[in-house]
Amino acid sequence: MSSRPALLRTGLAALLILAPLSAQRDVDGSHWTRWEPARRLAYLSGFYAGLKADRAVFDQAERGQDRSQPGISDPLVSGLYKLERTEYYSRQIRYDFKMMARLIDVFYTDPDNMGIPVPDALRIIMLRADKSIQRADYLLMIGRRKSLEGR
Repeated sequence: MSSRPALLRTGLAALLILAPLSAQRDVDGSHWTRWEPARRLAYLSGFYAGLKADRAVFDQAERGQDRSQPGISDPLVSGLYKLERTEYYSRQIRYDFKMMARLIDVFYTDPDNMGIPVPDALRIIMLRADKSIQRADYLLMIGRRKSLEGR
């Protein structure tokens, strides 16, 4: 009986962990540029609230894991996930949503970037702000390639 609640908790944690990073992936530059400034700020506020909630759920799930059962969690996967999540934050910009919105506006002035989802654009912008230019350029190239697939 005790394995069923653990299985449910693990499934719920996985759902809550993966949902913020996959949520609204279809919102790209064509949507962003049509939105009013207030909607843009609301989107950014909600996105970061989701990341904050995601971090709390992930950390709680990690603390509650039964370490005696090997194979339940892969430390490499959780480490990469944590690292990827940090790429959405910049020490220079912090939580200045108005600045983020302006930077996203500039990002989408390049027509090649219009098909890149807003979360990916935000990640690229935050990496550039923290001087991780090589990583940002790599993600930009991947984003452009994905947006051009199927055209």
